[in-house]
Amino acid sequence: MRLASHPKYSSGGSERQMDLIGQYLIKKNVDVHFIINKTNKTHKKIEEINGIKVHTIGKPRDYKIYRNRKDFFQIINGTDSSLFYKHLFKYDFDIYHLSGADFITGIWAFYSRVIKKRKFVFTAVSILDCEKNGFGWSKTTNQVYKYGIQHADQVVVLADYMKKEMYKNFKINSIVIKSGHPIPNGVIKKDAPPMILWISRLTKLKYPDLFIKIFEELKDLNANFVLIGSGNYMKNELIKFSKKYSNFTYIPGVKQYIDNVYYAKASLLISTSSIEGFPNAFIQAWMYKTPVISLNIDPDNVISNYNLGFHAKGNFQKLIDTIKDLIENPSKIKDISNNCRDYAIANHDIEQTSKQYYSLYKKLLH
Repeated sequence: MRLASHPKYSSGGSERQMDLIGQYLIKKNVDVHFIINKTNKTHKKIEEINGIKVHTIGKPRDYKIYRNRKDFFQIINGTDSSLFYKHLFKYDFDIYHLSGADFITGIWAFYSRVIKKRKFVFTAVSILDCEKNGFGWSKTTNQVYKYGIQHADQVVVLADYMKKEMYKNFKINSIVIKSGHPIPNGVIKKDAPPMILWISRLTKLKYPDLFIKIFEELKDLNANFVLIGSGNYMKNELIKFSKKYSNFTYIPGVKQYIDNVYYAKASLLISTSSIEGFPNAFIQAWMYKTPVISLNIDPDNVISNYNLGFHAKGNFQKLIDTIKDLIENPSKIKDISNNCRDYAIANHDIEQTSKQYYSLYKKLLH
């Protein structure tokens, strides 16, 4: 079996998932290929990383420009879609698997289903992927994306609430395969004073500015606040702000898997995001016994139903009060921590979730 996938970013939750799934598939003798757009001049055309063959093509993609263009061929040029065709014609893959809504979704569906007569799997990674125009793209981009998901051999979502939205908006019967992560071994030791962690890509939808406001409300707590974020949004502001306080640290992104060190040390993970699917950060935190304190997001109500932290339901003051109460009463965190670990192992073991993808691929090919 040969699998082709296209990570859109150099780092991110869906990209990490495909990497983890790829590592599992390699053990099953699947030939795994990632096809990525060039992000810097040092990228090699093809290299093998941890058993995955990585193909680098084209030029860096300007998402803000091409997604709002109305002319089909301008979008083709802006996404280097023609290069995908030229490159993929060199190879014969059995499965084409794409994660995350994009114009490229339609391109891959057409290429794999119509031209190559192969199987195409799409995974929706955000609730916006399940909405008719969740991203505010041009009509052309939305039509091509819609074509892609409606012509997929299988659409996968990360949670039940996403499955409902996918059917409501596109009449697609998707299946749920949860995100997964490796189960960490060894003793988990938390920092003292406690660490309050925020970790994500720096984008407007993640609202890193709210973590600054949280700190300003709680800066007198006996705790260290750590914000880890890749990207340039608010980067300069964060650098300046972090220099003012000894208990606020800004780290401009960490390499994949090194962030587990921070999840392990943190007492709380804070989420200020307005839109998600099922955040990988939540799963990683829970694996390391770290409760999630979320302002807006509680996918399938698991935080509330399984006592995995606190969902403020948009109430910022309740978020502040809860963080303060937990830090001042660490025994309450300890009570929640074991729930987090037990839930994560039972529902998000990467070995089990990857096995579901492997079974799906085999089913589509037979």
